[in-house]
This record gives sequence, structure tokens and C-alpha cells, in this order.
Amino acid sequence: MYSRVEKKHLNTSFFNGFGQYMSTERSIGGGGGRWESYKTGVKGLYFRILTKPVVGIAIDLHFKDKEIRDLFFDQFVELGKLLENEWNEKPVFDQDIYLDSGEQICRIWVKLDDAYFFDKAQWPVIMKWYKEKLLGLDVFWDMAGDVVKGLAK
Repeated sequence: MYSRVEKKHLNTSFFNGFGQYMSTERSIGGGGGRWESYKTGVKGLYFRILTKPVVGIAIDLHFKDKEIRDLFFDQFVELGKLLENEWNEKPVFDQDIYLDSGEQICRIWVKLDDAYFFDKAQWPVIMKWYKEKLLGLDVFWDMAGDVVKGLAK
């Protein structure tokens, strides 16, 4: 078990290394220069790098209005095959998730099985997996982002 300070240090070390690892990759979907804080252009819609309890990549829908959140979720379900093709695996569609803060969100995500983020020996595999999924998500967003952004207008 790691202390909070140790986890913060490991997290910082990982993402500094990951930033360097991804520094040669450019976003085609308009996400900006930092992969770990991809800009979707839609307030309330976030691409997340998950580190605990699972290693994963997620599309989080944080709209406060449940009807709007469900509308966006349904749009992602319709676009699910495109996302599956870019991720090379079927995403999990969770319509009702409660965060530790109590906030209810929708999440579309994939995870790396048998990975533990705080094990430095696994970092090369985790970085490679994150890279593959983030680049796939970027291609997906380049193809489908305008459709989703159209809902926000």
C-alpha cells in the first residue's frame, strides 16, 4: 500500500514520462497539445485517463441535466461501432455511474486487464496501451466530434 504522498509522486512521475512518450504525436481531432487533458470543445464532455481502481480510458458525460446527459449518451451509443473500430475492442457503456463525490455521470470506457497503475514495472505496457487508445479516440473524435458538438448547440 502506498501513502497519499507516494501515490502523488508516482502519478506525477508517470504523467511526466507519458507526456514525453506522446510528445511526437499530434492530435488530428483538435484535442490540443496535451493528451492527458484533451480538449473536446464541449463543456461537460471529457476524455479521461483512468488510473484507479482500473487502468482505462473513458469518455465521461458530466452534464448536470439528466436529459441532456442521456441525449449525449444515446448519441455515443449510436456512434459505438465507430469507437469500437478505433479502440479495437467493444467499449463499456455505463449510463449511470456515481463518482466518489456523489455526482452522477455517464461513462463510455475500456480498461487494460490485469494492470496496476502504481507498479512501475508495468508502466511501459500501460503507456503503450494508453497511447493506442488515445490515438484511436482522437481519430474517432475527428470523424464524429462534429456530430456530438452539434448536440451542444
